Amino acid sequence: MPKALTAEQVTQYNDNGFLFPVDVFTPEEAAAIYEKYAETERQAGEELQKRFRVKSHLPFPWLCDIIRNEKLVDAVADIIGPNVMCWGSSFFSKNAHDPRFISWHTDTFYYSFDPAETLSAWVSFNNSTKLAGCVQYFPGTHKLPPPVHEFKPEPNNFAGAGQTVVDVDESKAVFAELKAGQAVFHHESVIHGSGPNHADHPRVGFVIHYCAPHVRETRFDGVTAMLVRGRDTHGYWKPEPTPKRDFDPDCIQHMLDIRALFKAKQAEKLQNNIGT
Repeated sequence: MPKALTAEQVTQYNDNGFLFPVDVFTPEEAAAIYEKYAETERQAGEELQKRFRVKSHLPFPWLCDIIRNEKLVDAVADIIGPNVMCWGSSFFSKNAHDPRFISWHTDTFYYSFDPAETLSAWVSFNNSTKLAGCVQYFPGTHKLPPPVHEFKPEPNNFAGAGQTVVDVDESKAVFAELKAGQAVFHHESVIHGSGPNHADHPRVGFVIHYCAPHVRETRFDGVTAMLVRGRDTHGYWKPEPTPKRDFDPDCIQHMLDIRALFKAKQAEKLQNNIGT
């Protein structure tokens, strides 16, 4: 039996490829987390999402604490099983009245996991509404064959090559509106995206990528992950370094090294798709 979710919620995730809202933090906890995020960004002198990607949690103990949050991991384990690895995380943030968006895509398009069974927990640090450009999903698309993408680069698209799923019926999109401290879970193969932020406040999402230990990275060796629940039953992932303080230099370097490997493989995949 599930510990944090209901059986109906687990079925919703399996049927639709996403589930929301999942309550993780109280409004007061979420406000403190957002303030910590804003202060960290002020210290960095730039948007965290510009530099801290793929494994953005690694240099920050407070982000590692979020990834290991018992309430969050309980809910994740209800879906993927008792052994839970976190292989990555990234920020997707939009300022108030920000024109940036991300076009319709599947995460699987960027990945090469076997099996393709990762779960992303999109944790909202503040309110994520339709007006603010919340994430939108197309139910059941994770069960379909991989969709075709076209490439239309636009300056405001978070997807650098403008990769966009073709022939999408936008009237069927479901808006995953979240309050601060809530999360939406999604399967890597579900089609999703988000629009610009027309609200008077920022929209900050911290996306945590979880998987069971039997899921492995097929593109390169040396990948690392954080074991957050249970045990590593397969040994496909090496242990990650632990940050001693914010902006831990050793963890920053590890994050940059792994990110470079991911970017190189993604560039190859984009080139192969654009060239076909």
